[in-house]
Amino acid sequence: MFFSMKNHPLKLLTLPTIAFCSSCSKTDSWESIFHAIPDTMSLASWQDNIILLSDSYKVSHYRQYPPGTQYVYSYFESRGCDREGWDSVCFFGLQYFLKRYLTGQVVTREKIEQAAKIYSQHFGDGTNDNPDLFYREGWEYILEKHGGRLPVKIKALPEGTVVPVKTVLITVVNTDPECYWLTNFLETLLVQVWFPMTVCTNSRYQKLSIQKYLEETGCEDWKPPGGAAYKLHDFGFRGVSSVESAATGGLGHLVNFMGSDTVIALLAAEKFYGAKRAVGTSIPASEHSTITSWGVDGELDAMRNMLDQYPTGLVACVSDSFDVFKACREYWGDALKDKIKGRISDTSFGQLVVRPDSGDPEETCVAIMKILLEQFAEEVTETKTGHKLLPPYIRVIQGDGVDYQSIPKILQRFKDEGIAAANITFGSGGALLQKVNRDTFKIAFKCAEVTLESGEAREVFKDPLTDDGKASKKGRLTLQKASDITTYSEEDVYKPRQGVDGVKGGTGFLHFTPDGNYVTVASGKGDPEKDLLVDVYENGMMLKDYKLSEIRRRADVENGPFVNSPEEPEEPEPAPVPAAARPTYVTVPFPSQKIMTAAPPGAVRMIPVMNRPSFVAAPQPAPMPQVNRPASFVAAPMVGTQPQAQSMYVPSQIRPFAMPAQISHPSFVAPGARPSIVNPGQPIQAPVYSSQGLQATVRPGVVMTAPGASQPTIMPQRSASLGVGFGMGNMVRMVPGQS
Repeated sequence: MFFSMKNHPLKLLTLPTIAFCSSCSKTDSWESIFHAIPDTMSLASWQDNIILLSDSYKVSHYRQYPPGTQYVYSYFESRGCDREGWDSVCFFGLQYFLKRYLTGQVVTREKIEQAAKIYSQHFGDGTNDNPDLFYREGWEYILEKHGGRLPVKIKALPEGTVVPVKTVLITVVNTDPECYWLTNFLETLLVQVWFPMTVCTNSRYQKLSIQKYLEETGCEDWKPPGGAAYKLHDFGFRGVSSVESAATGGLGHLVNFMGSDTVIALLAAEKFYGAKRAVGTSIPASEHSTITSWGVDGELDAMRNMLDQYPTGLVACVSDSFDVFKACREYWGDALKDKIKGRISDTSFGQLVVRPDSGDPEETCVAIMKILLEQFAEEVTETKTGHKLLPPYIRVIQGDGVDYQSIPKILQRFKDEGIAAANITFGSGGALLQKVNRDTFKIAFKCAEVTLESGEAREVFKDPLTDDGKASKKGRLTLQKASDITTYSEEDVYKPRQGVDGVKGGTGFLHFTPDGNYVTVASGKGDPEKDLLVDVYENGMMLKDYKLSEIRRRADVENGPFVNSPEEPEEPEPAPVPAAARPTYVTVPFPSQKIMTAAPPGAVRMIPVMNRPSFVAAPQPAPMPQVNRPASFVAAPMVGTQPQAQSMYVPSQIRPFAMPAQISHPSFVAPGARPSIVNPGQPIQAPVYSSQGLQATVRPGVVMTAPGASQPTIMPQRSASLGVGFGMGNMVRMVPGQS
């Protein structure tokens, strides 16, 4: 029988547990069991409190800066690489973290209370709480003064840009002198950019290896699907530490290639990098269970079944379940040879991709290639360099033991053995997404300057005697092309500290890169007009929104798949808003539950918004009148203009079954607005009108409604703008029985 662990001798201090026990007469009804399960929405939102997304010790740092500190300026860089020959990084991933965690109102009363409780216990002695370390006043100031938006400014290198190591990549500074402590509080979260950036760079270096051997073995077809576009496939989802790692790391790989089995990365590309469709593709493929379940004597039938089930297009089949060499010679190269050859006709194209999955990668790949070249010799061709190329209906994918070191070894053997690199594709899992860490590129986030109340701008740096590789840069920084620095003396060029008695922090302010193409200018002596870093975020708003397509072009290599890819189509400019449409209404027809908006006065741009309720922007007179604001509301944090489903506030008087169907897609209202609950039932489609220059000030919220209304009803709109000219209009009109 079922029972709960409540009041049972085996009770554990964990989430409620349900189990079988034949010796216990204690039972619970299904209803009580259901209510014992924690609220899944609250579980999903536990990681969304920005006040808790930092290292513990940073909570105490607000007391540790010099008296009168008003501004803290810090920067993010790669201080080198632990892999030989890797002297550059491909910057990528910041936009995900900004949209996911920092955009819009990220500080709320509920989050402050949650943080206060946790930190009070966390800094206690296990028996007594310690509420004194948490800087409640600082977070309440952000909530009240800035509407819960973070008063910081972030500049960064355009994503996809490849630059040498030891150059500044990101700078961060607070914009409100009361929030000097906030800059480095954000270090913990922002430094996590190391992961997608490192995976992206790891993937790109492997792309360079593959490109090199494609060229050296006679490849002439560089346009996708030829060239390197699909030559490294992401197998890494199962091998990473989390779903978020799979999303951000998998997306880093897709900056360079077009093949991936990490589906969550495709969603991340759409949600955070403006992709209009899936940016990575895959094919049907077998695993050992689907082949070995036919039995030892049924392996040939299992392989024949793969060809029968997928008669056209590409299909991959694992071939090492028992004897990969026998499979290549007797099955693929003999018994099933005619089926394989028949996959290409005047009307269709098909290709078998043979997958070995064990043994020494270099030796195994060379051995099976020789077998396949022999078995299909009648249609083997040679490239312009004399390297042998299998007929187009058969190829090989190596998915075991693949990393940045094994790929060039395999391809060098191919080159030496007269085998074209175009014969093989690689699949990489943990080595692509997981065999990296923050020290791969020696990532650091360091304070470079503080500004005091007196106006003094004080250079800040570290220069440990025991490790000169950890010396940091000083003062305000710009990243410029070296060609921009035309006049300087030898003394201006940075030289590190020379021994125990040397100048701490070194001398000079021009940090030239070894290749002589770039220079990080320190000590505030750079030219802001020539700074390669651009403003990407300020006071809760995204200032740049990079598309994956442009990042791919920026990061690509010579003869790469994205060099000549087309630009993303621009959204057409909307037609002028007719004067008759300017009174603002939200129409809710019952029972179809579609919502439509009309343009408010002053609206100059229309932004399509799919599958969620919509508000509109309307200029408001100042000072704003104080309007009645209902206390019941549902809210979720924003990521850019995309609300997040993982976090929401539900007042106790709202029953769970009354939640709107599109709770995962709340609409947005002005900062501080507290509108009524919405229950339209089904996702909707509507345009959003916003005042020019205010598109990024949207906040989470909901649309007012009158559930069960049987007559047309007009209700006062009860949200209010807090003096920023971003409201949602005057009236909400309920229209029953129309579609």
